[in-house]
Amino acid sequence: MLLYSSTINSFLGKVKKLARRIMNEEMDLPFNKTRFLWRGFYYPLHFVLFEDPNKLGYFSPSHFQIGLHKKLMYLAHDKVIENIIRHELAHMYCSLLYGKRFHELDSHGKEFREVCARFSWGPEVFKAYSHLEFENELYRNDKDIGFERIKGKIEKLLALADSDNPHEAQAATLKANQLLLKYNLKNLDFNEEAETCVKLVYRTKKLNSTMNALYDILQYFYVQPVFNRTGEGVGLDVVGSRLNVEMADYITKYLANEFETLWNTAKKKDPKLKGLKMKNNYILGLAQGFSTKLKQERSLQNQEASSSRDLIRLNDNLLKQVKMAFPRLSRQAASAGSFDPRARASGQKDGSQINIRPGVSQGNKGFLLNS
Repeated sequence: MLLYSSTINSFLGKVKKLARRIMNEEMDLPFNKTRFLWRGFYYPLHFVLFEDPNKLGYFSPSHFQIGLHKKLMYLAHDKVIENIIRHELAHMYCSLLYGKRFHELDSHGKEFREVCARFSWGPEVFKAYSHLEFENELYRNDKDIGFERIKGKIEKLLALADSDNPHEAQAATLKANQLLLKYNLKNLDFNEEAETCVKLVYRTKKLNSTMNALYDILQYFYVQPVFNRTGEGVGLDVVGSRLNVEMADYITKYLANEFETLWNTAKKKDPKLKGLKMKNNYILGLAQGFSTKLKQERSLQNQEASSSRDLIRLNDNLLKQVKMAFPRLSRQAASAGSFDPRARASGQKDGSQINIRPGVSQGNKGFLLNS
């Protein structure tokens, strides 16, 4: 998950300044404001902060992006940060040297050590992440009590919303929706110091009906979905507050699987439903049917809100969060493709019956709203 705030942006400015000095003075890679020169071509280089329980930093060759863990901003000495930057720049240099073979290399093997040696970087660089006890310390007290409390309440309501008793399920669903709205209204005032979260929730080689359907649906869950195209394909990111982004992540995984299940069931019921064109129309129909249901529930939520102005402010806050994470984001749209009325109508009918249920994994039951 990527993080943004005014404090984080300030820290990343310092990181970029350190990286520019290292690249210009130690690596002979001229680096201006946003791009560096390599063998006659300019390449972009971006720096981000993230949270992840399994790593402290990374280099992404598809995005030309260097990521540093958020905790390094608070706990790491500048000299440590410099060596971590050198470590990731060494990975970047390997990707430039070896191109498509980069992913086949041992990440810290012979080629990586040779790059470090080329720039006279010793073990303080190529072993920059070797202290696992430090990494564990980063997560020891990383619980957000308020976040965990609201998450627990929603999980309990989800258990009731999965009840066979329709009245009990409906009441629990309404209560869960009210709780989510209340949580968002409580954090109504936009604060540049508050973290804006960005998370990749779905990835595919090219834009398809499932991604378009998810894009339409996720907008009802207090996040802004964003198409993110790279050399490796297309990703769907979501932007928003931490709770809303985590919910959107679960909803995406649930729906992507549910779409396939419903399509396979629909084909068995109606043998005339077959082929990619009909599947695309069916999935888009699922999104339309489910979105209509969500829109009706949103109308009920609006009646419960203390003021319609609050809901407008919620949307305004989300727009500010998107601007902080993606300042140059342009309006996004996708082709609707060819229309098939039979498959579209079948999808709309089934979409109106979709219920997002709580997860059943041992580690985390998930948290979202039944709808």
